[in-house]
Amino acid sequence: MCEMIKENIYRRLKSVFGDESFHIICIAITGSKAYGIAQPDSDTDVMGIFLPPERFLLGVDHVEQILLDKKELGVEGAMFSFSKWYNLMLQQNPNVLELLWHEQNNYVFCDEDYWPILLAERGNFLSKKLKHSYGGYAYAQMQRLKKLNENVNQNKARLENIEKFGYDVKAAGHVFRLLNTALDALVEHEITVLRPERHFILAIREGKYTLDELQRMSNDKIALIENAYIKSTLRNKVDMVHAKEIELQIIKHRIKELWKSE
Repeated sequence: MCEMIKENIYRRLKSVFGDESFHIICIAITGSKAYGIAQPDSDTDVMGIFLPPERFLLGVDHVEQILLDKKELGVEGAMFSFSKWYNLMLQQNPNVLELLWHEQNNYVFCDEDYWPILLAERGNFLSKKLKHSYGGYAYAQMQRLKKLNENVNQNKARLENIEKFGYDVKAAGHVFRLLNTALDALVEHEITVLRPERHFILAIREGKYTLDELQRMSNDKIALIENAYIKSTLRNKVDMVHAKEIELQIIKHRIKELWKSE
């Protein structure tokens, strides 16, 4: 399966750029299958990083990401250009940051040139800013959950959730996954993608908690995060000078490789 995913993504990038002068750094299975909360009918979500052809690396043309369509490729998600992914990662974007922290069996492909550099530096890419990014995403999910209680004019699956449980159980599961990940990171200084509380998240998605119970538990969790944030010895912000040196090192190396092949 991994080889097929890689081949399909390679073919997709080739169709976009018209040649093979791009370089894939990493592809990973993400989403519910990575979190350990997949259902039998769950889609396979993927995310990856690529270095685009020379004209993009030099800024003549611009590309940020290439979307992957399930109907065409059998998986859905996005391949990010290296610089786009890198800058989102430094901002502690949850979906992007976790690419560095998957279980090994969730990696479809990792190159031998650039991925080891990024992996070796992943601890240096974490900062206390993740409290705000993860918290912000969790807050957005909670607001979505509340909104769905006030407005049932949604798609069929969400409407059925509301009618059955009184709230969007999937969004509620995301709230606690994000909050728990943030808390763990502030304490342990690492991102745990495969969630140890996945049975609790699955119970939420099965509607085993009332909305009031979930709101109380989320408030308690936020209080724990606030306390962990104060006590955490994680750096306040990423050393951007060092981070930009790594980005430049990777881009310069790739350009030299392209020039050597001409």
